[in-house]
Amino acid sequence: MSDPGSSRENTASDTRWLERIHTPLDLRALAPAERVELCAEIRAFLLDSVQRTGGHLGSNLGVVELTVALHTVFDFRKDRLVWDVSHQGYVHKLLTGRRERFASLRQTDGLCGFTDPRESPFDLFHTGHAGTSISLGLGLALAGAQQADRPHVVSVIGDASLGAGVAFEALNHAGALGERMLVVLNDNEWSISKSVGALARYLTRIRSARVVQRAQQEIHGLLQSIPLIGAKVEHVLEQVREVLRHSIVQGHVFEELGVTYVGPVDGHDVNYLVESLERVRELDGVVLLHTLTQKGKGHPKALSHPERVHAAKGEPRNAPAHKLAPDGGKLELPRAGSAPLVAKRSPGGPSYTKVFGDALLSLAERDLRVHALTAGMPSGTGLSDFAERFPLRFHDVGICEQHAVAMAAGMAKGGLKPVAAIYSTFLQRAYDQVFQEVALQSLPVVFCLDRAGLVGADGPTHNGVFDIAYLRTLPNLVLCAPRDASDLARMLEMALRHDSGPVALRWPRGDCPRDEGIPAAERRELGPGKAEVLREGEELVIWALGAIVQQALHAADELAARGIQVGVVDARFAKPLDEELLARDLRHYRHLVTLEEHQRAGGFGSAVLEVASRLPDTRARVRVLGVPDRFVEHMSSRDEQLAALGLDASGVVKSVVSLLRASLV
Repeated sequence: MSDPGSSRENTASDTRWLERIHTPLDLRALAPAERVELCAEIRAFLLDSVQRTGGHLGSNLGVVELTVALHTVFDFRKDRLVWDVSHQGYVHKLLTGRRERFASLRQTDGLCGFTDPRESPFDLFHTGHAGTSISLGLGLALAGAQQADRPHVVSVIGDASLGAGVAFEALNHAGALGERMLVVLNDNEWSISKSVGALARYLTRIRSARVVQRAQQEIHGLLQSIPLIGAKVEHVLEQVREVLRHSIVQGHVFEELGVTYVGPVDGHDVNYLVESLERVRELDGVVLLHTLTQKGKGHPKALSHPERVHAAKGEPRNAPAHKLAPDGGKLELPRAGSAPLVAKRSPGGPSYTKVFGDALLSLAERDLRVHALTAGMPSGTGLSDFAERFPLRFHDVGICEQHAVAMAAGMAKGGLKPVAAIYSTFLQRAYDQVFQEVALQSLPVVFCLDRAGLVGADGPTHNGVFDIAYLRTLPNLVLCAPRDASDLARMLEMALRHDSGPVALRWPRGDCPRDEGIPAAERRELGPGKAEVLREGEELVIWALGAIVQQALHAADELAARGIQVGVVDARFAKPLDEELLARDLRHYRHLVTLEEHQRAGGFGSAVLEVASRLPDTRARVRVLGVPDRFVEHMSSRDEQLAALGLDASGVVKSVVSLLRASLV
């Protein structure tokens, strides 16, 4: 539905309506044409700001009108709003008093890239994993049912997130209970990549009825203009619309669950959204409002490259002063008062993700049994090229980690070599399947854990710092971590050869080091429980695991310049440990320091202490360096987080010097 206000041009500096929105209540003073102009201003603001700070751009450009409409109709000072994943909450932040801080988005001590109750009472939860908003909303609805002034509860969920098992479990339960709540389905056919599965195809069938939906909006507008009889006629036509809808998409799944289905409606017509929300607000029971949106709406590459538009990386300090506006023109940058951006570190070698993708592709070319699985993250896990090269051996199950792992177990039982590439923080969702379907059966499934470690701007919901603890307790599982590109490729090849149980590889978000030290041909044989000595020392040795080995080597260089010779061992395996080499070092050195990009509790250092406790005649005292027992907040970069926790080379040097000084007292 068009509006005359939509023709006014907007630039990053043209925010006359946005500047008037200090609280969501200010939205109610806007006329319909002014709402349209506000949405255009917000979209231009996001294109400007998020492309400078970095962050989730496409998802937020797609919910501009929806967010404005929600805050116009509901009063979320007392009503309850839950965002699934919450990475699409930037517009919500703008409308709830955080516009002046937007230049700090995802920067150290700045705004979080997800909703965060510490920032605003309008943020109910700090969430970053998909599929739980309906469960959270149902809990709020049950709690609110006892209140005299019962609040409305709204859960916003994407079409890809709706495919998560927990979302359907919650919808099934909500429909059975019949508590009043609204589920807004933000249907853009994408999560990070294209939504997959039977549910996605089902929603496509509903989208195909859009001709009915568009005619519905036109008829609604026409009838509203007829005095006296318009409302009566529309009531009759509402029944006709239901018949038409069921003739196109028979047997609505949602209604079979006891959920009142409304839609689909145009998610970019802000005024029709307001009208639709006002109507469904008055309905009892569970209502699902199906909105059709376009991911990256307003971005010049939204249609041609929706996956690339998902997130913006941000710019260094010396970035060009202009960015593309939605119409291909220029946005004026920078604005007065913008906070300076943290300079990006110069890149090293290829990313660990890229090295993994290339290595798996090479191995799959030699072995037809190799299959790759992911849970809605083909590009994030480095599998895009694999999917293109071997489409029949690539399996994207959507946001269903539990299913991915269980299916991998079945594939392994059938003689295939499944490689499940899942972010460390998301594999937590499938822990029971890792235990029962894989480890308990001793099945050779290979788990490749990207983002294992600190993740910088994405913060505590995405930090992969618990996987060693939750995996190494499982019998029959090998757990390893490469320090560089060469060892990643070698470990992956070893994992695919290992047929007596599962193997998990972990690596961080970042680039492999340029200087890989010892050439692959000269390295120690790589097999479960075989560490590698990189340097011999005198009084102290550092046992490091994974990419953080580079920090240990840099620290050793700095200490050597001070005349202090320390040993460095690349443990390579958190399970099994190289107990023979570890026993030697515990007898030889006075101090043994473990270094890991993981929680200290239950991690690699804990494993070393467990071995040390049962070895006789040990001399060394063990000091564990790792992530402390708290959730690590987002910072501008992983490097900054490592430095803040004393896990970079400088921090390791300080710890070593402190230990050696204390031993002399």
